[in-house]
Amino acid sequence: MEKESISYLHKNENWWTRWAVLATTINRLEACENELDASFKAQDANDPGGQVAYKNNLLDTFYHKIYRLGRKLLLFAKVSGDQALLNDVSFSESSLHKLTEKEAFIKCHSVLQLGNSCLDKTTEYGITADELKALADELSELETLQPSIGMITNERKSAVRSVKILIKEGSFILDMLDDGLEGIVDDDNFLEGWFAIRKIKGRPVYHKVKAPVN
Repeated sequence: MEKESISYLHKNENWWTRWAVLATTINRLEACENELDASFKAQDANDPGGQVAYKNNLLDTFYHKIYRLGRKLLLFAKVSGDQALLNDVSFSESSLHKLTEKEAFIKCHSVLQLGNSCLDKTTEYGITADELKALADELSELETLQPSIGMITNERKSAVRSVKILIKEGSFILDMLDDGLEGIVDDDNFLEGWFAIRKIKGRPVYHKVKAPVN
């Protein structure tokens, strides 16, 4: 609505440019529209949907890797009769997903520490120093992603609030222009075109008055 109104006004500048109060109000409408465009772009840019889905996919993949490491340690614990280790690594993959993100990361750290503590005894179980280091590095990267989602969500909420405020302001300015143009501009065709764009019910329809036939 604002874009169409602004476009119409610029195509018909000769009817309002000499009136300072109208020119100032129209400039204000354009500034509001530009801010609204920027807020919409900020809202789209900070939409957390794609970010959350991306991170969830990374977590799913990582939890599966930790679960597989846990299975190797579980086998080692059973073979060696290490009951304490057995208790610590007896977990299902689904149980990781049921934990909060913070709790799951703590569990992952614990499994990696257990892997390092018995690394010299588990080579034949497929556990290597390179694997443990790669998993530790991956976990560190995942932990850095944690606050960014919240930051994006907050920025998007701020953009949404700005959009609501600017839409309200734009509506107020357009109402001012409805009154100002109708009161100041003395051209029925211009006003008819303006209110056709505005689609306001209850506004008068302008028709040229025909001279009486004698």
